[in-house]
Amino acid sequence: MLQQFIFDKIISSSKQNNFKYKLLLAARNYLLKFGESTINYRYKEFDLTLPFSHDFPINFKAIPSYSQNLGVIAKAISQKYSNLKIIDVGANVGDSVAIIQHRVKTPILCIEGNPKFIPLLEKNVAQFTDIEIEKCFLGEGSEKVSPVNNLGTAYLQKSDDGIEVKTLSEVLEKHTEFKNAKLLKIDTDGFDNKIIRGATSFLEESKALVFFEYDPFYLAKQNENGLAIFELFETLGYTKLLLYDNLGLYITTLSTSDKGQLKNFHNYYNQGGSKYLDICALHQSDEDLQELIVKTC
Repeated sequence: MLQQFIFDKIISSSKQNNFKYKLLLAARNYLLKFGESTINYRYKEFDLTLPFSHDFPINFKAIPSYSQNLGVIAKAISQKYSNLKIIDVGANVGDSVAIIQHRVKTPILCIEGNPKFIPLLEKNVAQFTDIEIEKCFLGEGSEKVSPVNNLGTAYLQKSDDGIEVKTLSEVLEKHTEFKNAKLLKIDTDGFDNKIIRGATSFLEESKALVFFEYDPFYLAKQNENGLAIFELFETLGYTKLLLYDNLGLYITTLSTSDKGQLKNFHNYYNQGGSKYLDICALHQSDEDLQELIVKTC
């Protein structure tokens, strides 16, 4: 009850830089040292139950653009593909589903393997229709991982006694209606490149837009050469990359062949996880969506 009280005071605060607000944030951080309960949060027209540590409400309160690019992109795609289906990898507690559903009502396959998040994911998406859940971690297969929880999110690390990962193709054998999904969203704090490589056959067939987190710091934790993923996209016929900062603000559009510029962005955002990019990769067959997406950012 105390955690809900502190959370409500933070969200209802009219100023984010005064002493009272900073004191509330300090109280939140202090309480988290002793564990956490769940809190209730009203996002747009939806009621969500979140861990007290979840940063989405606080970030969205401070920065209204935060994570809204995902909904904008989904809406734009739906204007071209009326039967839009979406795959949400790293669905967390369903906040990304709510962001999308606020903009466009569409079927979504939520993939989440973290046992901390799954009960809340199930509860939160129950208010929507045409939502399916697959409880697993995705990657390239043939390895086991364990989640490391941190402030409402988590990254994965290899673990001999962890959970075996699946490829997207394996999951889609069970959820066949999503084989023609036109948006693949991935947010897994450094595991994203492995998931994309594991989804190669799906991307070859669907040519889906890929919206993924690009964080050089967490990629390095997975021993990833982050820049190599753009070469894979180029091989698969993806030509355009829409770059956003971690606040959800559009930066620029690059070609997958712009190796020098991509390296510059990689170096700039290698800042210990404090800053990162969100990238939307467009197949050459969907280059016409670039203008529509950027115009509505």
